[in-house]
Amino acid sequence: MTAHKKTMLILTSTFLVVLVSIAWNLVQQGRYDYAQNIIIKIVLWILYTFWEVKSGITISNYIRASVMTILISDSYFGLYLDIYVTSSIFDKVQHVFGSYVFSLFAYSIICKLAQPMIGRGFTFIFILTLGLSIGAIYEVGEFLGDSIAKPSMPSQPNLLDTNLDLIADIMGALLAAVHVTIILVGNLNNNIR
Repeated sequence: MTAHKKTMLILTSTFLVVLVSIAWNLVQQGRYDYAQNIIIKIVLWILYTFWEVKSGITISNYIRASVMTILISDSYFGLYLDIYVTSSIFDKVQHVFGSYVFSLFAYSIICKLAQPMIGRGFTFIFILTLGLSIGAIYEVGEFLGDSIAKPSMPSQPNLLDTNLDLIADIMGALLAAVHVTIILVGNLNNNIR
């Protein structure tokens, strides 16, 4: 087993144990809507991991750990500790770093699948567009979740929240675009692709 695969297994195992324990504690507290949110993340990550192993396409462990960190931060700090309710800026910070991380994640997968040879300018615009699209899709997901589940604390209490989330998504996407185009594009063999 390669060092990359060993690290992937350790990261994934640790991630799943942490999320399962958070979900279990939420169930014990009777906070089933939050536990359900985490269970969906667990199922999606397991499906992604099986796809990654089966397809032979691997992302860098930096991106893997970053995605896991943002999901754990959302689950533990945001949901378990209820910081989304008690802090006005935690959600915005999550959007900035979430947009950054998921832009890198999507870019990495697309590059592994398509293996494009693109210049810095197009890479910058492409990653920025990915980040903005992911942020917009997430906002639609929050809207649908609020409309369908009718939680006691909605994800989108007002239009200002949605607009600030989208601004934070722009900042995260810009951060990812700068990171890739300035730091990583020069090395075509870099593991980010």
